Amino acid sequence: MKRKELQLQLPNVAEIPAWVLRSIERKIKSGTLILVSAVCPDYERADRRFTYKNVGWGVPYIAGQHLEVVKALISQIPNSVKVTYHVTLADTEFDLPLVMDHLVGGDPNEFLQRCQLSCEKILERALEINLPVKSSSRFTEVFPQWFQLYELALLQFKQEAKVSSSTGYDLESGAQKRVPLYAAMAGHEVGVEYCREMVLRQWAQYAAWGEAARGVFGQDFVMINHSTPNLGRVNDQIFRNDRERIPILQLSTTTTPE
Repeated sequence: MKRKELQLQLPNVAEIPAWVLRSIERKIKSGTLILVSAVCPDYERADRRFTYKNVGWGVPYIAGQHLEVVKALISQIPNSVKVTYHVTLADTEFDLPLVMDHLVGGDPNEFLQRCQLSCEKILERALEINLPVKSSSRFTEVFPQWFQLYELALLQFKQEAKVSSSTGYDLESGAQKRVPLYAAMAGHEVGVEYCREMVLRQWAQYAAWGEAARGVFGQDFVMINHSTPNLGRVNDQIFRNDRERIPILQLSTTTTPE
């Protein structure tokens, strides 16, 4: 008789790969499930899309969706499973002058302060809806090795793009497709070279997140993230070294302005 596989119905999660479901099922059977969200800052939205005209200090739109996913997931698994939930917020754009000039008048400390306030608001909201949240922190606060891992990954991807035709193609394609996003974040038109640098930067951020999260949350957690072409870099071999992949629940929501 064929074993009945785990099925989950989660809001804004269109499809869950079979290997991710199997990984979650193993964790549920072990009696312990650790969930870790990676969310964006409180970027402005209007007319059902991101405008990037401002950054606030409330619960980011994407973070609110993450909380609903966690709530729905917990309702579909046995009460005996110990669930622990952590939220990490990407405050890593603070060192981009064009983005900081546009969003906060050139003051990176103001940006970091708003990100910190959003973390606190996320924690409050999660507790209000009775989620087993243990922390809500900024990337550069929760990950002690963030900058070291990010710089290492950035160097590796730059070198790989020079010698690998497939990586070079991915870089060029990503840069062309994401011009509207990076222009919106900067508040004005940007060149393709700037977009290439941003793609490399975001690849490095996702790769660094995967390794940094392993160091803080252990080897056996489930990541939650919005839909982005950069997400596969979480499990890039730069750091993974053939260890088990981090299972990711991917929201259908994107952060593009179109």
